[in-house]
Amino acid sequence: MAPTLTDAKNQLAEQLSDLTNLVWSSSSLEEALRTSLGELSKAYGEPLTLSGLDEATSTTLDDLDSHVLIAGAVAYAIQFRVLGRFEEASPRDLAPEEMAGWAVDTMNKFQSDLTLVRLRKFQESADHPHAAWEWEEGRGFS
Repeated sequence: MAPTLTDAKNQLAEQLSDLTNLVWSSSSLEEALRTSLGELSKAYGEPLTLSGLDEATSTTLDDLDSHVLIAGAVAYAIQFRVLGRFEEASPRDLAPEEMAGWAVDTMNKFQSDLTLVRLRKFQESADHPHAAWEWEEGRGFS
């Protein structure tokens, strides 16, 4: 079943262990999802939509990649939080170094996932970005 904005926000809040939106607001979760979807759009080579996000009425993201959307949104939500905490006079909870490390680790995982999505999309593509290699017997490397 194709994910919707509500489904994705619930999964994101669960991944961030913030089901009551005490740390991450609903709008910051939406921005993280929007940014992650934008990166996935680049990997797909076409604009993607998530039902309910920015007035989209349908989801064009493959179900197979919904976990990548959430992984990216987690990475961006943490990154947004880290950047916002530098302006805070007395940050609480996680030390800035720990949170920054968490942001880097989750972003690296997301980038790895994006690479796998790109490779899969290239393999599925009927319009390859390169010409076929024509081999003529008798002509070779000698």
